[in-house]
Amino acid sequence: MSAEVDTVGTVHEAQWRDCIAAVSAPARAWMTEVAQRHAADLANAFYTGMLKDPEARNFLSHEEVDQRLHASMQRWILDLFGNWEPAQVPRQVAAQRAIGSVHARIDIRADLVMRGARLLKLRSSEAMLSDEGEVPMSVRVAAALSAHALVDIAIEVMSAQYVNAHEMAARTDEAYRTFASTMNMSLERERQRTALLDWENNLLHRVMSGQPEQLLSQLSTSTFGLWVRHKASAIFRQSEGLKELLDTIERVDELLLPPCQQALETEDSSLQRHLRALIAETAHLRALIDALFDRIIDLETGRDALTQLLNRRFLPAVLSRETELCRHSGHGYALLLLDVDHFKAINDGHGHAAGDLVLQHLAHVLMANVRSGDSVFRYGGEEFLIVMVELNDQQALQVAEKVRQAVTAEPLRLADGQHLPITVSIGVATYDGHPDYQFLLERADRALYQAKHGGRNRCVLAKPAHSPA
Repeated sequence: MSAEVDTVGTVHEAQWRDCIAAVSAPARAWMTEVAQRHAADLANAFYTGMLKDPEARNFLSHEEVDQRLHASMQRWILDLFGNWEPAQVPRQVAAQRAIGSVHARIDIRADLVMRGARLLKLRSSEAMLSDEGEVPMSVRVAAALSAHALVDIAIEVMSAQYVNAHEMAARTDEAYRTFASTMNMSLERERQRTALLDWENNLLHRVMSGQPEQLLSQLSTSTFGLWVRHKASAIFRQSEGLKELLDTIERVDELLLPPCQQALETEDSSLQRHLRALIAETAHLRALIDALFDRIIDLETGRDALTQLLNRRFLPAVLSRETELCRHSGHGYALLLLDVDHFKAINDGHGHAAGDLVLQHLAHVLMANVRSGDSVFRYGGEEFLIVMVELNDQQALQVAEKVRQAVTAEPLRLADGQHLPITVSIGVATYDGHPDYQFLLERADRALYQAKHGGRNRCVLAKPAHSPA
């Protein structure tokens, strides 16, 4: 997917350069001047038109959205109509892609974005054609047409990224539904381990029975081999582990079975040596199967291998769903972002194995202190994230304090009998109506930063986004 996006991005950069190269110097100067004079008016016209749609008001009427987007829109207009450096094109294309990702994340309709673009082209053309100044009409017309072209290419880049991000979100959401329905990959792993063991036992039985006229069956034609060729590629896709699995099966059939067969027929003393080599390869196959299934169980089911908590794979799906529920129900939700205090010192002083035990212990404590409707994620490293539903500011802070105290009250008992005290710093942020959950994550992160730099082992509630710092 990333290679495809990079290729599309390169095409867009070339088109953007062609677009600005076609604009004459007088038209560039006039576009820049009009943008500087009318950026605020153009942004106001853009959002006034958008707010006429009832659905758009769900995204744009929030106070912070209004404040942020109005200023951002002005900067976008100034950059689009006033930046003519070819070296800046990759940055400009990347900026449009980022906007497209945000549109997908908050699920704003593409037709609303297109409507805004149409209004922007209309108002910018009016300004360029009717504004004061001694600029020839031919230059004004050229500037207005160029403005249309620049808006179109910018919207095209946004739309391409919107489609990619929206499709990815849809696939992730579908995978989350699969996770929720408990697809049993562990059972499939055991089934294939058993199939491989059956082939190995059958091989040893034929050898021990001393019937050289019976050919040893190839691994590739066994139940296990057929599954690898016809089913494993669909499950594991084209991973390196799958290639090694196929190569090992081929090595067994082509290099190890023939000498075993020959030694069996001739009653050669090398038979035991050949059998040991073959059994070593089947042990390697079992290890490969375990590794491949472990990876797919951890990644495809969205579970962290160390702590067995959810990993970040399904965080967008969960937060998008909670945000949508809040829009309709009015019930808020909260994020508790936790960080283990002095985790590096734990690793340095007691070893990384002890650090892993701390994370597993903390996961257990967190799960014991949340409700069934809440979700607990291993956010990354020594950070954890709890999504707590239907809580206001003070309730969320109380729960965070309860969690902090529970962690402090349960030190980890190490193998040597030591009790290792653990504390956490917690940043708390509650949903405030902003349609993009990324801002909620950022508020929780800032609150966590305040907790850590305020002395650690404490909880800090994030201020509302519109409050002064």
